[in-house]
Amino acid sequence: RFDGMYMRYQEGPLWWLACVVVALAVLLLVLELLTFTTFTPAAKRARAIGHTKFDSSKVPNQIDVLVIGAGQGGLSCAAMLSQFGKTVVVLEQHEVVGGGAHQFAVNGKSKWRFDAGLHFTVPQHELLLQVACGAAKPPVPCSILGEADGTHDRIALGAFDEAEPKFAIAGDEQMKRSLCERFPRHAEQITNYLNLAQSVQLRFALWVASALLPMSFRLWLLRSPLMSLWRKWASVTTAEAMKALIPGDDEETKKLRAFMTGLWLDTGSPPTRMSFWMQTAVFGGFQKLGVGYPVGGPQEMALAMVEAIESRGGAVFVRTAVSSILMAGTKVAGVQLANGVTLKAARVVSGLGYRTTLKLLPQAATPSRPLATQQACGFVMANIALNGSADELGITNANLWLQPATPRNHYDVFGGIDAFMEAPLKVGVEGMPMGITFPSLKDASWEAKHPGTHCCQILVPISWAHFEKYYIEPSTCESSRHAPPHVGRANQAEYDAIKREWEAKLVSALNHHFPKTVSKLEFCDISTPLTIENYLRSGYGTAIGLDVTPARFVEPEEVEQLDMKYARLPGLWLAGQDALMCGQVCAAAGGMLCALRMLGPLRWLQFAVRAVRLLLPALLTPPKMMKHD
Repeated sequence: RFDGMYMRYQEGPLWWLACVVVALAVLLLVLELLTFTTFTPAAKRARAIGHTKFDSSKVPNQIDVLVIGAGQGGLSCAAMLSQFGKTVVVLEQHEVVGGGAHQFAVNGKSKWRFDAGLHFTVPQHELLLQVACGAAKPPVPCSILGEADGTHDRIALGAFDEAEPKFAIAGDEQMKRSLCERFPRHAEQITNYLNLAQSVQLRFALWVASALLPMSFRLWLLRSPLMSLWRKWASVTTAEAMKALIPGDDEETKKLRAFMTGLWLDTGSPPTRMSFWMQTAVFGGFQKLGVGYPVGGPQEMALAMVEAIESRGGAVFVRTAVSSILMAGTKVAGVQLANGVTLKAARVVSGLGYRTTLKLLPQAATPSRPLATQQACGFVMANIALNGSADELGITNANLWLQPATPRNHYDVFGGIDAFMEAPLKVGVEGMPMGITFPSLKDASWEAKHPGTHCCQILVPISWAHFEKYYIEPSTCESSRHAPPHVGRANQAEYDAIKREWEAKLVSALNHHFPKTVSKLEFCDISTPLTIENYLRSGYGTAIGLDVTPARFVEPEEVEQLDMKYARLPGLWLAGQDALMCGQVCAAAGGMLCALRMLGPLRWLQFAVRAVRLLLPALLTPPKMMKHD
């Protein structure tokens, strides 16, 4: 009976379909082995990589794809497309590449270099970069961060009047164990939360994978029973979900909620706005993956992708602002630069973010429905130069996150955050949410290059509305520069006075939590959402693009409007954070997914073969723990 069934199967259409699939897979494997050459970075990178200004003579004769923006999304998309034989030209208005992952010095003081946005990543980011570049090994390795006991994050309740010991995080199992030991009455609720977080994260993986597929299928998946858990929890805010999962108004319960939401600054969205699924990502999600940092700093990742693109016949230009995206009939035709030059291409990718892209479009290509999701908040950031070794300064590579939950406000963390966001300088330092981080201690190569110096950055989330009155709109032909003269502000004296007030408050927080830093400051530079807007042109000074509010992930109209394939202008594609998710690693993944969608399904199998071929050796060699000095 079995033989008969097998014979009938052999004669049926499924048998022939299986044969075709296997034959196609073998053909693609042979094609991959015969035609693809892996990218090998030069032993010494050319100085011009990532610093080339626009020159018509350097533009390829035939451009397949134009990419606007050299952030993680734009560069990863361009690098992927170049692997498959596409000639790609990347246009960046800033004088450096990297977008939110670039680094900068203050007023030419190059002994100290600060991170524009990437303050840590997951160790697997190095593998994502390797695949994006098509390299035989990771072009930029990521070190795993952690102190001697593995601690990579600490959460404190209050900046000055801490009545509670800090909560240390050194991985998912330790985090769960420590929470249950500290809050034994809530052990079951903590376990239930972490189990739920894992289930929600699995749905997020499906949501990400569905970005490869046509929007009709993605919306079908979103409405399907498989995603019912996603719809339930992504549609509520973090504050709503945490009060439901860990109910109670006693101080112990409110302290637990404050600790468990202590990493919300990673998302750029306060808990009363942030979708709960993002809470599960930052507390319960990435702890399973670990915390890493690229050796040499985040900009090395961008430069590696630039080198890969140019090694395959593409070009990357800085200080090259785009003034408009061009149409021919109903399709995209190229771009016009701010200097008047027109570049033609049948496909254009924007890594600028959704709303910034709309500003470049002709009226006929703009959507009739305004997007409901708003921009995320920006940051005030203190860039502090320190003199001394890590031991002399009493600092480590672990991040410190301060939550405005203290005896003064009865540990009401959500009310404390909202009160700060409403009037940031009217609350004391103890009422300020902030993150304190030391990028120099995360970079395994820093000590050899800059002995006796370290960098500190303090991040404070803040609304654009508090700085909008000082903003002067730049002309479209202006590109961003780190070098003086600095950008002028409306009512410059008042703006400078506010920056000095911020400096005093943030330095006092640093000195309180790290008392050995007193008298060791070389300088403190304050940046604001206006600074972010000048360099990233992201809209309203946000470093993360669109806010991570519930509607963005569950409302069909919002999801459809943020499709990577821009429906109202064939040939235009969207890559980066707004097209997928905030965070540098997600922006890079978004760029790669955008490239795969552009290439089409037949290339996906070839890409899968290539990825296995590239990653197998790396996966067999686990990353090493960074030495803690």
